[in-house]
Amino acid sequence: MTASKDPTVVIIGAGLTGLLAAQALKQHGFHVLIFDSEPHLNCRPRDWTILIHWALPLFSSLLPPSVLASFDKAIANPHLEFDEWAGTLPMYNGETGDLIFKSAVPGSRRITRRGLRDVLAEGLEIQWGRTVTKLDTESSSLEKVKVTLEGEGGIEEQNQKGGEDKAKVMRSGFMIGTCIVDYPDQSTKGSLSSTPSIPRKGPSAVRYLKQSWQGLSPEFQSFIDQTPEDDSTHTKAFIDEMGTWIAQPFDNRSGRVTLAGDAAHPMLILRGQGFQHAVTDVHNYVQALLKVRDSAADRKEVVGRYDEDMVERGSKAALQALREAELAELAMDETGVERMVMAREGHGRGV
Repeated sequence: MTASKDPTVVIIGAGLTGLLAAQALKQHGFHVLIFDSEPHLNCRPRDWTILIHWALPLFSSLLPPSVLASFDKAIANPHLEFDEWAGTLPMYNGETGDLIFKSAVPGSRRITRRGLRDVLAEGLEIQWGRTVTKLDTESSSLEKVKVTLEGEGGIEEQNQKGGEDKAKVMRSGFMIGTCIVDYPDQSTKGSLSSTPSIPRKGPSAVRYLKQSWQGLSPEFQSFIDQTPEDDSTHTKAFIDEMGTWIAQPFDNRSGRVTLAGDAAHPMLILRGQGFQHAVTDVHNYVQALLKVRDSAADRKEVVGRYDEDMVERGSKAALQALREAELAELAMDETGVERMVMAREGHGRGV
């Protein structure tokens, strides 16, 4: 990308990472094009919550004041008093109800994904229902990427960024996570194994949950037992597999194409690091493009450094989450818990 006065960045995927990047780039004077294959912003019925903790100051710095002023609309529980207890993450023994440990996350805020997408979409022009099928850096100039859309001809823009646009796990009311770690290739990939025959959604999923989870302490058992399972209540229940992979070096087309967030390093939920690193990606990416635009820095070199940091940091954090899942499944006793990073070091930044 040249140091032009109005450089254009294409963002593929209007997930949280893509929208946050768009807001940050827009307030720095970049022209941003956002393409998403979905028909509209909230076409998916699922929702879940995300805790923003150590990355919250960085997150806030990326948004224009008008958008940041709407942030409270995304908070999951608007009636929560943000006292010292609200600034902790407790871990309980599900069978006894005893508190095992709690991590301090002062100043954190738990938001809903749909709520935050609504906030981050403010003032952005998102081109819905447009699927990117090809990125061509060979036939266009050295400063541009030709983006081909499904059923349409190509358009040329100066930079391209892959954001996060994936379905994840539903967290409406409560979520139960059973982590069974499978390592098909320890150096590159890990995933949670699944049972194909179990019901995936709706009343049958609730019934499966009730049959599978018994013997918990009354406080936790009541959440399961009181969940409606008949069709008339339209209970939004889903059973999903959570996937992850370990980020690997890739061809960034001389600094013209890169990745961020879940498109680069999707992580399991343990320690809640995924969105924190997505925010870090956006911050570092914006700083990289500002250097290219304002200081005429070499794009290939600057974006290359961004990629190196993103891959190394993201892969370490994803592997750490996998290790936490392994300990949670295989050694959920006092000794196993003591070995978990979240018990020893809390939920702060570990990479």
